[in-house]
Amino acid sequence: MTTTDEPLTLRTLLLAGATSLSERLATSLEAGDDAEEIKAAITNAVPGIPLGPVIEGISKQLQQALDVPVWSILTAAWDRSRELRSAIRKTRDSTASVLVPLFAHTITSEHRPYVDVVVNDAPVARLVFLLKLSLQIDGVVLRVAGGRMTDVMSGTAKLKATLLFSDFVLLEKTLGPVGIPGSIALTPATAAA
Repeated sequence: MTTTDEPLTLRTLLLAGATSLSERLATSLEAGDDAEEIKAAITNAVPGIPLGPVIEGISKQLQQALDVPVWSILTAAWDRSRELRSAIRKTRDSTASVLVPLFAHTITSEHRPYVDVVVNDAPVARLVFLLKLSLQIDGVVLRVAGGRMTDVMSGTAKLKATLLFSDFVLLEKTLGPVGIPGSIALTPATAAA
């Protein structure tokens, strides 16, 4: 059985294959269909500041904003499952563990990371991005112990993530279907009873 303890984040999913977000954004701004419009939108949002330093600053701040564990998004959605909530209650004061199969389902999530542009300690602009996620999950079995979800035991997942600024797609990533290898430990996430 394989166990993975390192958290999978939105950052690692979106930036797989790129050395940095600034590299990925630069590629999008050089070769994308809407490259000139994106550059104009960013330049209009922060007038008078050269585009290069703005892109570098955006990249650094967005990388931090994208350090969201994918499992926290999944567990927040799974927390609504009656079967899962029941298993959490049953194991709360017990040493037993319960396996909870989840049917095929899709989890959608939207996040709005932002970057504040500051010049000489004065805020100049807030650049708001939209991150859309769609996760198609099939055949997942969760292990519940000690009143919380502890492991994802099996299943497959497909992911589509799109990062937008204004109406422009900056990054888009599609993965899957990817088999869940062995067991993936979840960080502590307790469902409300």
